[in-house]
Amino acid sequence: MKRILYISGGTTNYLNPANLALDHFDLLQINCLNNLKTLAIEKKPGLLIWERDTKMLINFLKVNFAFCSIPLLSIIRQSEVKSWKPIHVHHKHLVGPFSEKQLFETIELLLNKRGNSSTSRSNISNIDALKLFIEENGEQVSLDNHKIIFKENRHCSFIYLIKKGMVKTSRMDQLGKELITGIYRKNELLGLYGFNKNPTYPEMAATLEPSKLYRILHKEFREILQENQNLSLDIAQNLSDTVLTLKSQLLEMAYASVLKKTSNTILQFAEELQNPDMQGLKISRTDLASIAGISPESFIRSLSSLKKEGIIAIKGKKINILKPDRLQEIT
Repeated sequence: MKRILYISGGTTNYLNPANLALDHFDLLQINCLNNLKTLAIEKKPGLLIWERDTKMLINFLKVNFAFCSIPLLSIIRQSEVKSWKPIHVHHKHLVGPFSEKQLFETIELLLNKRGNSSTSRSNISNIDALKLFIEENGEQVSLDNHKIIFKENRHCSFIYLIKKGMVKTSRMDQLGKELITGIYRKNELLGLYGFNKNPTYPEMAATLEPSKLYRILHKEFREILQENQNLSLDIAQNLSDTVLTLKSQLLEMAYASVLKKTSNTILQFAEELQNPDMQGLKISRTDLASIAGISPESFIRSLSSLKKEGIIAIKGKKINILKPDRLQEIT
């Protein structure tokens, strides 16, 4: 039987164990923090449910860091939603009032997530293993298109894995013009900007289409790196390869023709644009021009030239590649 330690005594009192069918759980309830540490060590609960002040919880975990490995469910008020942040990767919340079904589903999710993970945190040897760990243990975030994931110059709180959709990163120049710095797709990591204790996001990230992401705390990511030397080397190599790719792109932006810049930008989305059903790419001409490093007007003229030559097809706002080999040969 799965054991749950319920810390009550707060002012919300949304959870009333006497009225819930918790027969399939071994529920232990306390309302005094003095014996919490001793009881948690003795009973080894699979889940902590916390219905007290969040600051008290943070202070308790700072002193008793070992308890961060236990899944945690915080019960909070509606007024606390905007300020709520997960303390560790197995931390979720419920906003009161909630249904019995919501409570059971969240409890089962936390208990099963901890028990079903196939990747140990101390055995993550490469980037693929890290992605699997984030998907199995991270918090899922679903966003519509054109929603901000994080803002420029804000504290770097999370590392993200994109499971579905497409994301752009960008910066604003002194005139307020958006400059796109990168495009991220399914199974790519987002947020690898620093490895010290207090990194900041040097750019903004936003979705280009409805997206699903998984995220872990940056603090957790640093701990994983410290425990896995081979992973650190793999990430260092990946970042080195990225720098070399960016150098090539900078040379291209400096010396390539407008038509070449346009064709190379389209080729970045070859997989999406070679769809025979003409689903096309859900990204604006302005964004594509920003990626190419040219004005929207020049980009549109280049598209018209490529269309006349039969290399691409355009249907409304959608682009489809017809002859990828010809596109690659453009100088």
